[in-house]
Amino acid sequence: MDAKLVIPSQRPNEPHVSHKAMTAKTWQRYYEDRGYGLWGFSPSPTARTLAEALLNCSLRRSERVEIVDWGCGYGRDSLYFVELGFDVIGIDVSREAVALARAAYKQRQKSGIPLIGSASFHAGDMRSVFRSRAGQRVCAFFSNRVLHLLSEADFRHATREAIRCLEQDAYFCVSARSPDDFNPAVMEWMPGKEKKLAKYKDSARDGHEIAFVTKERLLQAVGQDLQDTNFISATEPERVGAPATHLLVMLGRTKRRRTIV
Repeated sequence: MDAKLVIPSQRPNEPHVSHKAMTAKTWQRYYEDRGYGLWGFSPSPTARTLAEALLNCSLRRSERVEIVDWGCGYGRDSLYFVELGFDVIGIDVSREAVALARAAYKQRQKSGIPLIGSASFHAGDMRSVFRSRAGQRVCAFFSNRVLHLLSEADFRHATREAIRCLEQDAYFCVSARSPDDFNPAVMEWMPGKEKKLAKYKDSARDGHEIAFVTKERLLQAVGQDLQDTNFISATEPERVGAPATHLLVMLGRTKRRRTIV
């Protein structure tokens, strides 16, 4: 739900560079204007799905379990994981979001609320973060409401990078807006991309295009690397006080060990 984009090396005349910049700018403005008021601190349905899977799996409770929260925003799901005893690496492209996440974590530490796990928050992309954390054990990749903000090229790049940072039998849990979420009252299809890419009719939301995500897109991108894959339908308000949006949640586990190069 937060605009957290992987930004690979740009090539001359790359057609989606301006879209990435506009999306990042849009969400940076949302964080600056609304801060914690965007969604509050109740965990997302996607976070609850991953937490349930982790708590019910065969991991020894004495083990430290580390979760990558890609597109962590101001940390609402990250803090939920920490309270459950997991360690979190939060990553977001928005420096404002990361600043808010660090402040919220520090405030929790001072509040007396038990925090069994720990968290660190980073502004940037996955590869840059993991280059400085060689040998890190990552048991789960989590991303809530991000993938529908990406172009097709960035979608494939991001999901591949996610698989690369996970070890064998690690959890992969993501959610994105599904085609069921198209609302003709406030959206319109982009010409030539009907049923795939929509934008809001409100000019104030320029730069907030939605590339709806389907089971087929996810399976084509990472299905060959996952086992025990399940898809779940969920709903969640786009922001506090807004109508619910329809989400597709994917949960699976990696088949084999991957390493960062």
